[in-house]
Amino acid sequence: MLPISLIQRENPVRLIHHAANCKQSYPPGSPAALEGCLRAGSAIIEIDVIPLADGSFALIHDRDLSVETSGSGDAIQATRKQVRKLNYKVNGEVTKHKVGFLEDAIEIFAAYPDALRLQLDLKPYTPLTQAILREFVRILSPVLDRIQVTSVSDWAVRSLRRFSPELSLGFDPLLYLDLVDDEPRPDGIPPFRVGAYGLRDDHPLSAFEWGPMGEYFAARAAALLVQAPEGAQWFIRAELLDKALKAGFDWIQFLHQHGCQVDGWTIDANNPKDIKLAETLVDLGIDDLTTDTPALLAEKLGIEAIY
Repeated sequence: MLPISLIQRENPVRLIHHAANCKQSYPPGSPAALEGCLRAGSAIIEIDVIPLADGSFALIHDRDLSVETSGSGDAIQATRKQVRKLNYKVNGEVTKHKVGFLEDAIEIFAAYPDALRLQLDLKPYTPLTQAILREFVRILSPVLDRIQVTSVSDWAVRSLRRFSPELSLGFDPLLYLDLVDDEPRPDGIPPFRVGAYGLRDDHPLSAFEWGPMGEYFAARAAALLVQAPEGAQWFIRAELLDKALKAGFDWIQFLHQHGCQVDGWTIDANNPKDIKLAETLVDLGIDDLTTDTPALLAEKLGIEAIY
């Protein structure tokens, strides 16, 4: 889908369908949602994947099964046999759609060879061991050239690069640097400390205010850069990119100078503040934006976009 462009760039912005939510009539991230997006001609789609206790991979976002499914308990302690009996929930209501698995997503995606990319956001709720990651890559093999695996787990992303050098990878520094939200952070999820610059950051650089905030961002970006494989794409919370920019540090330019593309997540096309932020990020040359409504976002931005 290529809307009429009002702003010309060397490369069109890519808009990623967050949680395969383009139709918004299926459970987010489900096989039905993925196929609905693909039938509609979506180019780039993101879904979440959680490893289970037996090494299987379920298409869910939250480790608490009661949040998204008809089940209960901790997903990482459940097996495929247990999870396959569950149905997805939407707004607290149980649907007719059974919880899907990674193999389902790969089979569906393989049937749509014109789709550009399926982004699999791998959750590190359980230790992502070498055995788990090797099995993960094996399942991806039929469509490996059109898959991108992203994670907040830098150690897993580095391991995946060793196992499969050709696999497209992405890193989200959310566990290392983040904004302070109004709602409490879930227990056990780093960063645990709010540093001297008012951000969640456990790094010693945040222990006290040693210089301007722009220099702090530059130092943190340089430290984070070495944690991800060379050339991996970066998936950064859009508001954090904006915070850095207002402090005088262009994180997008920094990553481009080091050969990395950048995605900003997650843009709400119905929120005027998000639209203004997206316009700023596009002007700065961002490569991708993640959103629930790519068509609406492209229309409101008036840009040439691939989605």
